[in-house]
Amino acid sequence: MTRLLNQLSRPGDDPGTRFKGGAQIMSGISLLGIVAVCFIACSVAADVWNAAFRVIWIVLTSLGLLLLAGLSRLPQQLTVRRTFLLVSMVVAQLLIMTGVCALKGVIPGFNQQGQVLLWLPYALAPTVLAVMIGRRLGAFTALCCTIFGVAMFPDGTDAAVILNYSAVCFVTGTVCALVSGRVHKREQILRAGFVASAIAFTSVYLLLSLDAAGTGSAIELRGFKGGFNVGGFAVELAVTVGVNFVLAALVGGMMPALERIFNISTPITWLEWADMNHPLLRKLQIVAPGTFHHSLVVQRLSEAGAEAIGADVTRAGVCGLYHDIGKIANPQYFAENIADQNNTPHADLTPEASARIITGHVTEGVELAQSYGLNNRIVNVIREHHGVSTAYFFYRKALDMYEEEKAKFEEGLIDTCPEEVDKAIYTYKGPIPQTRESGIVSMADAVESATRSLQHPTEDDIRNMINGIFKGRILDGHLQDCSLTLGEIEKLKESFFATIRTMHHNRIAYPKPKTDDATTAVIELRKAEDKQDT
Repeated sequence: MTRLLNQLSRPGDDPGTRFKGGAQIMSGISLLGIVAVCFIACSVAADVWNAAFRVIWIVLTSLGLLLLAGLSRLPQQLTVRRTFLLVSMVVAQLLIMTGVCALKGVIPGFNQQGQVLLWLPYALAPTVLAVMIGRRLGAFTALCCTIFGVAMFPDGTDAAVILNYSAVCFVTGTVCALVSGRVHKREQILRAGFVASAIAFTSVYLLLSLDAAGTGSAIELRGFKGGFNVGGFAVELAVTVGVNFVLAALVGGMMPALERIFNISTPITWLEWADMNHPLLRKLQIVAPGTFHHSLVVQRLSEAGAEAIGADVTRAGVCGLYHDIGKIANPQYFAENIADQNNTPHADLTPEASARIITGHVTEGVELAQSYGLNNRIVNVIREHHGVSTAYFFYRKALDMYEEEKAKFEEGLIDTCPEEVDKAIYTYKGPIPQTRESGIVSMADAVESATRSLQHPTEDDIRNMINGIFKGRILDGHLQDCSLTLGEIEKLKESFFATIRTMHHNRIAYPKPKTDDATTAVIELRKAEDKQDT
């Protein structure tokens, strides 16, 4: 399964990236899902005409759902992997629902149509989609399960039960999707299970009570068997809570496997990557402490910038943490790890060799991130944060050496004409940032590196430096593909300025403590005794 899905994406693509032929494959997966749902519905049909009615219902409602998805722009959130996850979870929930309906009359005491409503897994698919992708797709999944579930009830089911199912399924699934979206701890998924239990139990009892009051029929629940029955009520409540709790625990347990199979990272996993005890970050702290401190500042700048423009704060911060992870390979060649700048190892290297080491940290970082199984979004930020910029210090040094050698050749001091400097050697391979988070991290990296060189800067110095960096990157076309608007760029500038200003604040000079004559005498006496001892 994983190998098949990996073949559908180009190396380095993140889950939100489109590729040629993706729309056709997504359509094919959707069609297979509709066929699977029709097959499940036909398996509980009594005859051919009943099966045909169910198939027509599924096909027509599928067209309506596709139209609704198009109008709400949901396909923009879908990729091949996400479409496969959506279809798989809807089919899985409907299969469980069919199995529960088949148990009616098999389990002792479970023989009434109304009781079926308490056993159904309303929140399974919506919760998974909400946690892994987002609330909107989770709510849409709840609608899919509601509409398709109507065709899954066996023959002879009362219309009132089907209508009640539709109301309970949609409300429960939608609320659980809203509750489960953007969870930050796996235990929070259990909260969705309890929410599903409360909504399902309350809704079923309320709807069946209203139906009984309107039609005069008896309520098909133990809690109202022969009048209100406390024991039966408690049993059905326990069953409802148990079913939904088990499903919530199942979702939490299988989430890591689903993330690996579908290459989708939840906010929980993003927070786990931000843990300073992650092996890569621990190694960076030990091997390249200067780079680690630089990455921490870039993380803070990236989070502040993302918050200012409404981008994903967690993803931007985590990408900022890992953007320079490739410097682990040769930490001693990077300025932030060199204690004495007058004794740099680059003095013993040619400009070309130095440039290859400096630009090579991007390739090293991509390989490290992939080997540790980091998300493709992180990998892409590592690959893109320098874009196609130039390692200018060493490029300028190479040009100066070339001019010097050329002058000697023209004067006849040397016999060989030097080769012209190949700028490609000193240029990062890119590409330029392709996402908002990548653009934020690349600018945070540039701003942090540049403002670090300022000595006792004023606010005007910091602001002018930031404006100059942004102006240069904009003129170079560095930000043209990352969807950052001019308004958002201005917000980024202000956010970076506010953050850098607080980092460069000056402390007041504390006055030295005053000493009286006696204390001064004691100090002088001790100094004299120390001299005698030495």
